[in-house]
Amino acid sequence: MIKYLKQYRFYIILFLFILIPVIAIDTATRTPREYRFYDRMIIGITSPIQSVISWSLEQLASGFENYIYLLHTRQDNLALLDENRKLLNLIANLRETQQENIRLRKLLHFEEKFSLQSVIARVIAKDVSTEFRSIRINRGESSGIHRNMAVVTDEGIVGRVLRTTRTTSDIVTILDLLSAVDAIVERSRARGIVEGLTDDTCQLKFALRTDDIQPGDLLISSGLGGIFPKGIAVGAVSKVHRKPFGITQEVEVHPSVDFSKLEEVLVVLNGEIE
Repeated sequence: MIKYLKQYRFYIILFLFILIPVIAIDTATRTPREYRFYDRMIIGITSPIQSVISWSLEQLASGFENYIYLLHTRQDNLALLDENRKLLNLIANLRETQQENIRLRKLLHFEEKFSLQSVIARVIAKDVSTEFRSIRINRGESSGIHRNMAVVTDEGIVGRVLRTTRTTSDIVTILDLLSAVDAIVERSRARGIVEGLTDDTCQLKFALRTDDIQPGDLLISSGLGGIFPKGIAVGAVSKVHRKPFGITQEVEVHPSVDFSKLEEVLVVLNGEIE
């Protein structure tokens, strides 16, 4: 018997696989009262198999749907990220444009206040050497700029034109040791020469020891020398040291212009040229 089962096991298994679905279908079409003993046996055998097959098909379909959904979601996310990046760049550009417009409006207002004939220029480079404290702007001889013209902003005096090319100009700032601006103390009218001292401070030289100068006093250009218009801010007194001897006092000045944030300047065209 066992020998025959082994010999014909393929056909027996094939017969069972054909018989079970047929019996299951036949059983499923009957009402519960018509179930016979072999119906119940077949249902008991096939129910777990049907459950496993049904669960597997559901998981396969669900996995496929999730894969398609996630694929579309990933594509949508990439598109949204790209759009978000473009919008952020646009917002940054608009903010930069807004800030630039604010600075330019201040320069134009300053130009109108002092009745200056000037050219607006953009700072394109800064000298990083320790010997010179200068900047370069994107305007030159083609814009009517020449040597020794005053350079200012709405905050105050920047410096003077040192040398020019057709399209650029180098500006020596008031922080440079070679710079000299004739200035007066707005409050007491004491006079001196503002020269560069360090990377962020100046000094008021030749101020008499008896002059009334206090920390916080504002220094403005005197108009002497024919380069800088009168009344433009130069800086504020930050420190005063009166020696017990001599005829002068040491006065440290903090420039009105923030050179670390300098982006646009005005080159005064109606100043005197040497």
